[in-house]
Amino acid sequence: MFLNGTAMSGGADHHLVGGAELVARTTTAKRYRFHAVDGSYPGLEDVGSGGAAIEGEVYELSYEQLREVLLPGEPAGLELGVIELADGSGSLAMVLRREYPKLPPTEDISELASWRTYLAGR
Repeated sequence: MFLNGTAMSGGADHHLVGGAELVARTTTAKRYRFHAVDGSYPGLEDVGSGGAAIEGEVYELSYEQLREVLLPGEPAGLELGVIELADGSGSLAMVLRREYPKLPPTEDISELASWRTYLAGR
């Protein structure tokens, strides 16, 4: 599971990954826009070309940990999806929910490519 926000190591929601093993610190492929949703959490949006490589961490989560702990803690504006990592492999990740009329205001922070950098600059 690719994490790029509050559940990364040191983040407020890192406890949601439990004892899951950190597999890699990496980036996505350069096909995503990165948004701060209401200043509270990040959201990936697959735009194909013209995107950025977004920093994150990949964890080896059990399906039980994912289903019972991590997913219930995610904001309603996100949904589970599959993304492409920099090495061309795929990973589960939380992405912006498509066609979600209740999505709070978003700010494109793709140039920062990092939730930690965004938080540090606030």
